[in-house]
Amino acid sequence: MISISQVTKAYRGAPRAALDNVSLEIDKGEFVFLVGTSGSGKSSLMRMILREDMPTSGSIHVLGENLVGIPSRRVPHFRRKLGVVFQDFRLLPNKTAAQNVAFSLEVIGKSAGFIAEAVPDVLRLVGLEEKANSLPSELSGGEQQRIALARAIVNKPAILLADEPTGNLDPATSEGIMALLERINLSGTTIVMATHDVGIVNRGRRRVVELSQGKIVRDERSSGYGLDR
Repeated sequence: MISISQVTKAYRGAPRAALDNVSLEIDKGEFVFLVGTSGSGKSSLMRMILREDMPTSGSIHVLGENLVGIPSRRVPHFRRKLGVVFQDFRLLPNKTAAQNVAFSLEVIGKSAGFIAEAVPDVLRLVGLEEKANSLPSELSGGEQQRIALARAIVNKPAILLADEPTGNLDPATSEGIMALLERINLSGTTIVMATHDVGIVNRGRRRVVELSQGKIVRDERSSGYGLDR
């Protein structure tokens, strides 16, 4: 599903490569935590999978697409198969919760009938159907992240990329977000989550891929944040 082979990413003027000969295979239905300190390469790797950036060398295949060779015009079509959740929610401030979710379907050309059915369904899944008409400013941080999650999964993506999705949330709210992610994963969606949250990773006991200075230094299943934890 995700195949990264000998990928290096070097930025001009940087003292070292952001990614240094990284190889990684992620199968359908896996839940993988990407961990490591700031600057370890987690965000660079996520950008490569989303095709927001290109490697200096190496190959990347996601959902059967060669992301090095794919024409630029096909990138938006490829991204429709992915869901993405960010630390800062990135909701449209002047649209209601329902409109934020609907907008992600409108931009890819889904019919009004499909949208009218899909949006309430996904809001129900994240437990916020009663907040459908609320603006982001009227929602708590946890509620905003659940709306962002609803927006990411409403088109039933094969892969969900979550970049520090609990980074701005308190521990109890973070646990609720993780419970939702686990439900989504059980439905068959592959999840790749970059995080600094030691507690969440240790409780999750999932596959953990640790990066340090652009290299993968650990890849363990049913693991925690660190070998000493």
